[in-house]
Amino acid sequence: MISIIIPAFNEERRIGRTLEKISSTLPNAEIVVVFDGHDNTPEVVKKFPVKLLISESRLGKGGAIKRGINESNFQRVLLLDADFPITEEELDKILNTDADLVIPKRKIVGMPLKRKFLHKGFIIITKIFFPSLAKFSDFQAGVKLVNREKVLDILDELIINDFLFDVNLIYGFKRRHYKVKEVEINYIHDESDSKISKKLIKVIILMFLSLIKLRVYYSPFRKILYTKTYLKAQDYILRKLR
Repeated sequence: MISIIIPAFNEERRIGRTLEKISSTLPNAEIVVVFDGHDNTPEVVKKFPVKLLISESRLGKGGAIKRGINESNFQRVLLLDADFPITEEELDKILNTDADLVIPKRKIVGMPLKRKFLHKGFIIITKIFFPSLAKFSDFQAGVKLVNREKVLDILDELIINDFLFDVNLIYGFKRRHYKVKEVEINYIHDESDSKISKKLIKVIILMFLSLIKLRVYYSPFRKILYTKTYLKAQDYILRKLR
């Protein structure tokens, strides 16, 4: 058995197709949808046999995933974006890989040139900040398979609640010497209703600041992140960039 966690911020246009696809592909899976938006996503989700968690406050992608994992019941947990960005065949590759964390090495289809350039640049910068991740080819794919017990072991380290959550997760597993494997797959980039493309500059700034935050967290200066001045600045930045 497997649990599937889907963070869903204003996904009313895409979530229905994804839930239909999951229901036919993995009919016995436990599906947990975590909604923290303000559209009609819950009404769409309620048409399917899934566990719907609704947050009145904005959680961010990482915050939604963490809440979903806490509410899940099975050892194998699939983290999946609301657009279901891979085929059933590629999903099988991931599900049949034995590791504590399985991450895709994406051959991306359909990504605009500007997004592709920024994607490559982000990978390089991440490896500069975290040299121990140098062997990995990709970080931000919208599908990952994790061992729930191992995630709960590092839950206190998962301090990033937005798009950089993936890096936080991979680095946490790497530091604990858990088994992490990459699987090469074709990945379908869906530009329609993309949250990142609609506010690309804000996302870039937020992800760069999150990289700095994560680097500081794993340094002797960690206490800075818990000062009143920092927390106040962080709240202001999140209001502006989310």
